[in-house]
Amino acid sequence: MLVVATGSGVAGVWAFNSADAPAKTEQYQMRAISRAVFADGRLWMMSDDGSLLSIGPSQLKPERVETEGKTIEICKSESHLVALVQADKRHWSIKRRSSAGWDVGPTIAIDNESLAALGCADEGTTVAIVTNHRLVEIEGRVVRAVKLSEELKPPFAVGTALINENTIWVGFNAGEWGGGLRRITRGEGRIEAVEKNQSGELCGGPLNTECDPVNGIVASPSNPSCVVAAVGLVHMMSHGRIVEVCDETVRRLYFKPNDPQSSYGKIDEEEPASTTAFFGLTRVGDTVWALGTDGLYRFDGSSSPQFRSLPKFENRGGYRVSFDLPGVVLLMTDVNQRRSLSGAVPIMVAR
Repeated sequence: MLVVATGSGVAGVWAFNSADAPAKTEQYQMRAISRAVFADGRLWMMSDDGSLLSIGPSQLKPERVETEGKTIEICKSESHLVALVQADKRHWSIKRRSSAGWDVGPTIAIDNESLAALGCADEGTTVAIVTNHRLVEIEGRVVRAVKLSEELKPPFAVGTALINENTIWVGFNAGEWGGGLRRITRGEGRIEAVEKNQSGELCGGPLNTECDPVNGIVASPSNPSCVVAAVGLVHMMSHGRIVEVCDETVRRLYFKPNDPQSSYGKIDEEEPASTTAFFGLTRVGDTVWALGTDGLYRFDGSSSPQFRSLPKFENRGGYRVSFDLPGVVLLMTDVNQRRSLSGAVPIMVAR
């Protein structure tokens, strides 16, 4: 089944070593990548102009892949690439990649709406589309649509969707305007903001819709009914954390104070104002990988995560990519700079 969501969400900020900086002739390619997935043994990269590229671990440069339309979003379903394509001004088309090429699925009429997020189920073939006023779920050639209980309103940004048994989770990154996390009840379209302001202050945490961009969501390895989310923003200063949501309970799993601290005070009594921002989150088996502004964090159930610096990025035809780590692939982009005071941002995807 396929689920599509429309709304807003964004990624993050990264300060990388100047030795890895691309030449001016390569900057456009790096800058243009807004989404990536690893499927069928290849890295698939979507540019913000709607073009799609693909590169294998041993290839020196990517190949352009024709979709017969503008690619709006991509995700991975059962190890295969799924693309949401703008077929014409009034229709979206769902396409699934196979060894033989594209398998064309249902066409969805666009009902005067904007796309917020696209999600593929980790298990099964469900795809979800979330727009600013409805939820569309696709299973095979069956399409079900419900109106959201309230409309998602601007500012729109990049949306990230996760599907579980009864719920669609959507995280939004609107840069300095926050974004937060939404929970949508499948079959009903009931939408609610998931948040907790422990201190009652303007940007109090651990999850604040007005101040916290949510840049990644995964199912919790310890409890499939719970989700883990990455929060991160660099704008004047850096703040972020990893949180877990179980039903109505929101708890902070991890934060890392920066040094020196700013003079703006604390998020609450536990967390200082300046912390490491997290701009990516993915699950590999029973572990969760988080991408912070200072490197990678691997959560395996221990009391504290394992940390490692970023690997070296290789120039593959003007794109900066790393296939060095066993469970994830990293791709450099600076697309988030449009929404916050950020530089190049790696996109992290599970193999």
